[in-house]
Amino acid sequence: MIKLEKELNYIEEELVNMASLVTEMLYESIKALKTLDTKKCEKIIKEDEKIDNIEVEIESKVIRAIALYQPEGEVLRKLVMAIKINKDLERMADHSVNIASNTLKTIEAGKIEIPTEINEIFNLLTMMINKTLRSFVDHNSSLAREVIEMDKDVDLLRNKGIRKLIEEPGSEKEIEKTLLLILTFKDLERIGDLLTNICEDIIYIVEGKMVEHKYK
Repeated sequence: MIKLEKELNYIEEELVNMASLVTEMLYESIKALKTLDTKKCEKIIKEDEKIDNIEVEIESKVIRAIALYQPEGEVLRKLVMAIKINKDLERMADHSVNIASNTLKTIEAGKIEIPTEINEIFNLLTMMINKTLRSFVDHNSSLAREVIEMDKDVDLLRNKGIRKLIEEPGSEKEIEKTLLLILTFKDLERIGDLLTNICEDIIYIVEGKMVEHKYK
């Protein structure tokens, strides 16, 4: 079972590495939105293929470990949840790609004034990602619950930001920008939901208690 332990450690390390790449994509997508940087948008879109390949590799290693060692109990829970966490990380990357793709389509509309709520959500998500990683590495379900609570603030900020955008009339170009910002709010909110999913999976790994996912 020493080999299984090594496999499990490797899978956990790969998930942490993948999470770091996904975090960088989120940071770069928001930066691209603020600067309307075409090259940065295109780079983020290309990075998605790399994330997809990592997801496939991790899933293959998990399935191989389950088939080869036929684990039980906590180890089996960890491996099954690793597949789900892996998929949620890939979906987080997809939402960063959405932000970059939508920005690319709207660049000709000109400079965009970024709502303070987008910056606040991004800062919250950064903290949530850091706590999620610590929770996963340390098997800390209390920290996972903190992240789940923080997601409520993300939802409140999204609603506040979208409401303000809808209330502001504007020209055709301004409407185009408004649509981009609304879509950005929705993508950021989805990333928060996916982090919540991951933390619910961590709680299951640590405590053996299944929590229903908010975002499926």
